Amino acid sequence: MEIAQLKQEVRRAARGDQESAALLFDHYYPRLYRYALARLGASQDAEDVAAETFARVLRDLDRFRWRGAGFDAWLFRIAHNLVMDHFRRSRREAPDQDTMETEEIDLNTPETAALESELAHEVQEMLVHLSPEQRDVIALRFAAGLDTNETATALDKKVNAVRQLQFRALQTLRQRMSHDFV
Repeated sequence: MEIAQLKQEVRRAARGDQESAALLFDHYYPRLYRYALARLGASQDAEDVAAETFARVLRDLDRFRWRGAGFDAWLFRIAHNLVMDHFRRSRREAPDQDTMETEEIDLNTPETAALESELAHEVQEMLVHLSPEQRDVIALRFAAGLDTNETATALDKKVNAVRQLQFRALQTLRQRMSHDFV
């Protein structure tokens, strides 16, 4: 969605237009869900966070102002806060390997589904070796599709800090991959 169209839809949704709100939901919900799933590891928890994020966005949309990194960063800042609230409520910093579930994959062939499931499990196992801040950056950058500026705003960090966290996370993942596959 282009920025001009996004601004128009946000204004309409803020005034109560159901179609604009539905359009925003359809556009952002999959990215919110992927982000929450990457951080929480459980599909039900990810669905809850994505739904609650959108409920809060729609509730507070009339207070949103176009400045800084924009709507995406504001939206994912809310999602990030909800993920952190989830961790606080469950009294753990991040999911570990034993508590992470593998997302069920509904594909055409059993072989493809098995390979995708195995790959998803391996990726989740590798993410456990990152710090919580690195997992946040990786989830926002790659699962949610935010750019560096939006990620920095969502995490309330400086852009250079986000770049450094991303670099270190990717470096750690590369090392783990080369170690695991050699």
